[in-house]
Amino acid sequence: MGSIRLLPDILASQVAAGEVVERPASVVKELVENSIDAGARRITIEFQRGGARLIRVTDDGSGMDRADALLCLERHATSKIRESGDLAAITTLGFRGEAVPSIASVSRFRLSTRRREDEAGTLIEVTGGKIHGVQDSGDAPGTTIEVADLFFNVPARRKFLRGEQTEAANLLQQIEILAVAHPGISFICRRDDREVFRLAATEDLAVRLRDLHGEAFLGKLIKVPPLESHGVRVHGWIARPGEGRSDRTRQMTFVNGRIIRSPVLSLPLREACDGVLAKGLHPPAVLFFEIDPAAVDCNVHPAKREVRFRDPGVIRAAALEAARSAWGAASPAAPSLEAIGPGSDPLFPPIINPSWSPSAGSHQQEFAVQEPDAARVAESPTRFSSPTSNFQLPTPPAVQFIGSLCGRYLLFEEQESLMIVEIRAARERILYERFLARLGQGELESQSLLLPEILEMSVADLAWIDAHRSILRAAGLVAESFGQGSLGTASLKVDAIPAAAASLPVMEIVIRLVDELRTLAETPTLDLPGREALAASVSRLAAAGARLPSGEEGGRMLLRDLLDCNHPYVTPKGRPTMSQMAPGELSRRFTA
Repeated sequence: MGSIRLLPDILASQVAAGEVVERPASVVKELVENSIDAGARRITIEFQRGGARLIRVTDDGSGMDRADALLCLERHATSKIRESGDLAAITTLGFRGEAVPSIASVSRFRLSTRRREDEAGTLIEVTGGKIHGVQDSGDAPGTTIEVADLFFNVPARRKFLRGEQTEAANLLQQIEILAVAHPGISFICRRDDREVFRLAATEDLAVRLRDLHGEAFLGKLIKVPPLESHGVRVHGWIARPGEGRSDRTRQMTFVNGRIIRSPVLSLPLREACDGVLAKGLHPPAVLFFEIDPAAVDCNVHPAKREVRFRDPGVIRAAALEAARSAWGAASPAAPSLEAIGPGSDPLFPPIINPSWSPSAGSHQQEFAVQEPDAARVAESPTRFSSPTSNFQLPTPPAVQFIGSLCGRYLLFEEQESLMIVEIRAARERILYERFLARLGQGELESQSLLLPEILEMSVADLAWIDAHRSILRAAGLVAESFGQGSLGTASLKVDAIPAAAASLPVMEIVIRLVDELRTLAETPTLDLPGREALAASVSRLAAAGARLPSGEEGGRMLLRDLLDCNHPYVTPKGRPTMSQMAPGELSRRFTA
């Protein structure tokens, strides 16, 4: 007998569950999408212990008769496609027929469903993929699915679940995405028998965004004028010019009602805001793209997170046009030179020293300098060498201060060479080394607020903060949940903020710090790698809110502090802090 065998059905379902069911949030996504496809107008999601103990999704959709209820537990059984040609034009959120049997194979599963025209419904109980009970049910029309003890029979998968707070934060974020995608559906969410939010159905997307994220978030958005380009229709909301976040958690793009994260959609948004948003920041956006289903293939990923476009250029152009049209409507006047100039940064107002004042038409691109090889330097931080062969570490007394440029650079003359220091990058390096040393001894210094500040935010953001409160405290942020906000929002009470960033608004400190930590592959702990990541995050936050050096004394002091660092040439992320143009380079630029 050969070595190839057919897998048993239950084992095959568990293998499929490894693709579809990554964590409790995945279960909620699949079940709620099925409710939406069933025409539900009201969906209730309940969960306990981050979803690992219990997930219950109840809807008022079409329901199923007993035959369909039993059939939906079979792999590849679906009502949403009939033939291969249907795959070329998917119009539903679910269609693979794997989610329900896969979930049932790794949990204690209970399905109760009833059609409106039926006198009695059907109740089916499944344990680890085996049906052990089928009976009549007297529930209201619709469907209720309970998933208890997720991965109870697959301990190797269960041990990879994160902590309860982290799983709850991911689950809540998934519900928020689905609620934004379908504002016409009422959503109720209960966590550990406590109601988290109750969202009324609305035809106005702005109302749903306000209910979920608060007035402050909505106030930072502008409406995208509806447009149609080459068969692609776009509408939604996007951040006002200059508003950005370190990660893309507030950048939601939907294609035919399905959340999609794709460079085809995100890169045009970043391109559109070049010159009006600092590099490294991404504009929050909630954009809906409607396209011919035959022009998009959503059957390329088991969890349907990725799609393939028949003509990516068309949808990319639509995204770019949508962003530019929104910002054009918000800012009819042309931006100033400072706003669009090379290297401009809205965090630093333009200040030009009279002794170094290029005209508006000067060829700044030609005045490029040799920057340090940041990638090479970052590869070996413990064996640091000069990033350029002719860059010798200067001594402050031998350096002549020239002035500042665009409020971003300090200019020095050193042995007939031009040395340029980027202020923010230099501060990052200086603060990073100070913070790292401080974290080795304990927590970073906090500044208590005279009165606690209450901030309104989404429940998913608050759950993430609660899950990582000890790390945030080490960074100097002392905050705790403060009950329910209005409708779908929650409240955070901030008692103290990082002292180094005290000049920034409290809300901005919280958003930036949380965004910084969320962009990391793993949330830092307080071991050495974790302290390094935390020090880097807080240093970027503090550098953004620091004041400009005042005159020659301030500039020379910044340079002196930078040169006192162990690795003065780059930021913790490897971005150059200084660059030098040697006399020979200057001569070549003025030689015929």
